[in-house]
Amino acid sequence: MFLAAPDHGVVVARTTPQPVADDQLGQYLATVIPSGATGISQAEPVDIDGVSGVTITFTGGSPGVVPRENQDMVVNQSGNTYEIALTTLPFDFATDSASLQEILNSWTWA
Repeated sequence: MFLAAPDHGVVVARTTPQPVADDQLGQYLATVIPSGATGISQAEPVDIDGVSGVTITFTGGSPGVVPRENQDMVVNQSGNTYEIALTTLPFDFATDSASLQEILNSWTWA
């Protein structure tokens, strides 16, 4: 799933190529952070419709390009690992992150 905001924020939700064990979710997130990323947070718990997972935030971007703020999370549901990632401009991060949280608060697993 791909969602784009008028301010160019992007949310991508996808299944990982292979399921990730519950106790390895934090380590998985560490492997998807692009090289050169800064401000990497510690993995924190997240809950999506009663399903627990972990989330991190970081700043990343290519040289010569405006850095992007990122929030990445993974959860396990019904044998699948789902990764949900927000990427946006730094000055839009608070608003876009709050909007993503509104989506997640209304999320229900089918």
